[in-house]
Amino acid sequence: MRRNAPFFLLAGSVCAVAIACGSESGADDDGSSGGASSSSSSSSGSLLGSGEGGANGEGGIPENCNAPVDMYIMLDRSGSMSTDSNQDGNIGDTDTKWERSITALSGYFNAAGSKDQGAALQFFPLDTHNSGRCATGDGYHAPAAPGASPFFTTLPSNGFDALLNAERPASGNNLGTPTEAAIRGMTRFTSENRRPGRVTIGILITDGNPNNCNEDRDDLSDMLAAHHAATKIRTYVIGMQGANFDNVERIAQGGGTPEHPDVVGGLTDACGGGSGPCRHWNVGDGDPKAFEAALEAIQESADGCKPGGGEINPVK
Repeated sequence: MRRNAPFFLLAGSVCAVAIACGSESGADDDGSSGGASSSSSSSSGSLLGSGEGGANGEGGIPENCNAPVDMYIMLDRSGSMSTDSNQDGNIGDTDTKWERSITALSGYFNAAGSKDQGAALQFFPLDTHNSGRCATGDGYHAPAAPGASPFFTTLPSNGFDALLNAERPASGNNLGTPTEAAIRGMTRFTSENRRPGRVTIGILITDGNPNNCNEDRDDLSDMLAAHHAATKIRTYVIGMQGANFDNVERIAQGGGTPEHPDVVGGLTDACGGGSGPCRHWNVGDGDPKAFEAALEAIQESADGCKPGGGEINPVK
């Protein structure tokens, strides 16, 4: 399923955020569903333009530069991620967006091309979500896996598979899609868990519009912009079918991520709706090949040893 190395970069200047579901059914998500496709062919060379990163933003990048990416991934588990009443989806199943998402994440975590990268994983909404968590991100600031310091699992690893198989979308609990809480938790975690000599990013993955917390896309974008201004940590946004891509893009603009074209490597609708450039990533209905391709592109764009890459964490 996977290539041995990331195969493309972005164009422009980017951590990724996607907007969460507007309802348990997803029926009130406004905007087009978009779509994405991926071919098995890969492309070589860099599409990345200018950016503030790359060896701490200095002009020269040493030949022996090594700055693996640590990513905190926040995956939407709202009810609209699955229409399967049995809620029995596992890795390898592809009937629902949830099943396709966990299959893609497992494929990326286990792939040779993710070698030396670090990953931590959390879901939103939490079953324990309440309104007080919206303003603090409490609970969302700690990964579901790994559960102990240093809070990152070195890839490739099958260490997330048991959790991905055990987790299920929320159902009938009216928890909504608390994107604000997820963003606040993600920015807290990435700020507090920067490992020297590595690049830290956040990745928010979702399929709809935020609710049950602050729903204003400008406010959510501003939260990410303030985080990036203070830390140079990027937040990437991955949107799925059901998302309003205008809203997704507005939130992603705050994440400090570079623009990329609509066609990137094997992704033929990377911006959703057939337009570009953009800062978010569209993976359509969660097709694992397209999903993994977007994760590879994000990893490549965040590489601090490449021009325009992410900010390398300083030695303490």
